[in-house]
Amino acid sequence: MKRVLASMLFAFAAASAVAADFPERPIQIIAPYAAGGGLDSITRTLAQRLSTVWGQQVIVENRPGAGATIGTAIAAKAKPDGYTLLVGSTPLGIAPVVYPNVAYDARRDFMPISLIGTTPEVLVVNPSLGISTAAELVTLAKKSSRQLNFGSAGSGTLAHLAAVAFNQRAALGGAHVPYKGSNPALIDLIGGQIDWLFDTPSAVLQQVRSGKLRALALAAPQRSPQMPTVPTLAEAGFQDMDFRIWMGLLAPAGTPETAIRAVETALAEILRDPALRATLTAQGWDIVGSFSRDFAGFLDGELPKLAAAAKTAGVKAD
Repeated sequence: MKRVLASMLFAFAAASAVAADFPERPIQIIAPYAAGGGLDSITRTLAQRLSTVWGQQVIVENRPGAGATIGTAIAAKAKPDGYTLLVGSTPLGIAPVVYPNVAYDARRDFMPISLIGTTPEVLVVNPSLGISTAAELVTLAKKSSRQLNFGSAGSGTLAHLAAVAFNQRAALGGAHVPYKGSNPALIDLIGGQIDWLFDTPSAVLQQVRSGKLRALALAAPQRSPQMPTVPTLAEAGFQDMDFRIWMGLLAPAGTPETAIRAVETALAEILRDPALRATLTAQGWDIVGSFSRDFAGFLDGELPKLAAAAKTAGVKAD
């Protein structure tokens, strides 16, 4: 028994020593998204903070394309030593439906490290419709002599999936109008070319405050700190309508647990910083900063849900 205990203590000490020494050289975070977007901006902020904590350079490499599958596949094949990480988001669940021959499996080929944060999709309408609640939108759609159509930032985006799910659940009978990005969709919504859509708080908050748009409900379990007076869809009577953009860090499968713990610990440290939390909150993010096991549980529920929503929406590759 003493020998077993001694072995366990030695193993723990050795693991702690390795964790303390990690990292010994620069780390690369692969971002399978274009530079300059919201996820890229937050990834670079985190990379800068991690560099400061570790005293090692943390480099963000953008590898966009094919619904984030190009960069994700590169990360899946990287050496599992902790020196290559992936910033993952909702495409991990959507892409396999759109691109059935992707060269990776999100749960088999990656080890979750931390769910950093989430941001909800918000149902917004043109104020000219004269409604203030999701229930009133349903009533209007059923009484209107014309079809109330909805837009999105593009086919296969989370906003598209949320809108299709709500359109079907509420029997609105609207047609989907896809755009190449959030801005043109919002411009047409303000201009009255479409009637409603889903987007993030950071994208719509300014227009809501100025009265150009009206927020009806959030597709999230709780209200958003950025829009505390806007009810959730569950509060409006539509249960199980949870569509939140999320981001987290993952590592290739087989990465040593000591490296996972080191990254997990460093992220927890920087996400406790009030200034960083204020910055991310101002950008519309609800900070999570979960442990690896919690992120794994989140993915076990989230990835199948996203895949089912993508199939329902009939998302196809361009």
